[in-house]
Amino acid sequence: MNFNSLDFIFLFLPFFLAAYYIMPPKGRNLLLLFGSLLFYAIGVWDAPQNLLLLALTVAVNWLLGVAAGTFSRARKLWLWIGVIFNFSILFLYKYAGLIDSSCGTGIVSALRLVFPLGISFNSFRAVAYLSDVSAGKCCAEYSLSDFAAWFIMFPSVTAGPITEYSAMRKELKFRKLSLDGFLAGFRDFAVGLGFKALLANQLGAMWTNVSAIGWDSVSAGLAWLAIAAYSLYIYFDFAGYSLMAIGVGRMLGFTLPENFRAPYMSKSMTEFWRRWHITLGTWFKKHIYIPLGGSRAGTVRTFVNMFAVWLFTGIWHGSTLNFLIWGLFLFVVIVIEKLFLKKYLDRIPVLGHLYMILLIPLSWTLFAFTDLSALAAFLCRLFPFLPQGETFPVAGDWLKYLMKYWYCLLPGLICCTSLPDLIRKKLRGTIIGDFIITAIFAFSVWMITKTDADPFMYGNF
Repeated sequence: MNFNSLDFIFLFLPFFLAAYYIMPPKGRNLLLLFGSLLFYAIGVWDAPQNLLLLALTVAVNWLLGVAAGTFSRARKLWLWIGVIFNFSILFLYKYAGLIDSSCGTGIVSALRLVFPLGISFNSFRAVAYLSDVSAGKCCAEYSLSDFAAWFIMFPSVTAGPITEYSAMRKELKFRKLSLDGFLAGFRDFAVGLGFKALLANQLGAMWTNVSAIGWDSVSAGLAWLAIAAYSLYIYFDFAGYSLMAIGVGRMLGFTLPENFRAPYMSKSMTEFWRRWHITLGTWFKKHIYIPLGGSRAGTVRTFVNMFAVWLFTGIWHGSTLNFLIWGLFLFVVIVIEKLFLKKYLDRIPVLGHLYMILLIPLSWTLFAFTDLSALAAFLCRLFPFLPQGETFPVAGDWLKYLMKYWYCLLPGLICCTSLPDLIRKKLRGTIIGDFIITAIFAFSVWMITKTDADPFMYGNF
């Protein structure tokens, strides 16, 4: 069940919220746990074994946390057991298909492996919890029901944001529900739904339709227009999900962390990755970069540590080679920026924005193509001066698609800036603001009734 489905919007969420608000405070965590299990069970209906895997993951990590909190002398041991347990499962599901196809082992068919919803985010959430308990940064949670309610909380269980127990412990024990909190949550949810239904789905359709033509039959102009659409699509799809999750969290009395901060307004790739998928970047910094030494041991060691972060980032996103190339590309770009380029980009903002207008779609090109031959063909279309085989571009094809999809491209360009946040803050709580939010919600629902409720792309990571 997706956030952008009519079943969720008009059945699951209203009935759950009604029961949640009626429930006495002491029983809300149990109800949240039950609702989250139901939400997850619906999502894995065709692979019920993954619900058992989730239950096993919760039980093992809770026990390891209790052990780390009780037997303090062996905290590092419990942490490493947790790291091995969580990442072994993640590795199995992410890379079993690759091993299977390369070696013919038959692992996937023998074990009937179906990629579980949210396994990557849950693995990171579990390791962060055990790391904090092991380091004494937070107390272990001795209530299994409270731990499970946090771990599989349905707003964030499938695609983040990556919530940390230490940041949510206070609200998990006591949270205040109010009309203001509900309305603030609804506004976030409505804007996120608009990002998904009105922008991401339309931009994704454009990318799919251009891809179906075949890259040897498109002009350079259409190739650039297509990757611009993909860049907007991936942003509004993921930022939309994050906003919807934050909104539902607010309705439940929780403050989920911000995940996007107008990343396309960045002046460098370094700044971009401080604004994009903030909770993932924070996790890598806290649990890989800093433990390796961060920037404390000189320039060379800093770059080695950065390489480890971007290597893991590529591995985390997928098992195909393009994700490793994507991670290496970002590493090289950020190293160049740190060596000399960033100071000029920061000093001349216009130059920084022009630089990122080129670099953002190029980086997403490496992300979008899992087939390296298709990637090479597309790069040849982006840069016609590169050697390429026989091509059949149609003159003016880019103009045809621009005229066909201007209604989502233009709003997408506007909404990927910081302007929407400024308008929301200015109109928050006003009649005009609430009218606009209601209109976005209604129009989004109408669009969902006219098309299929496309799943969120980051549910596959």
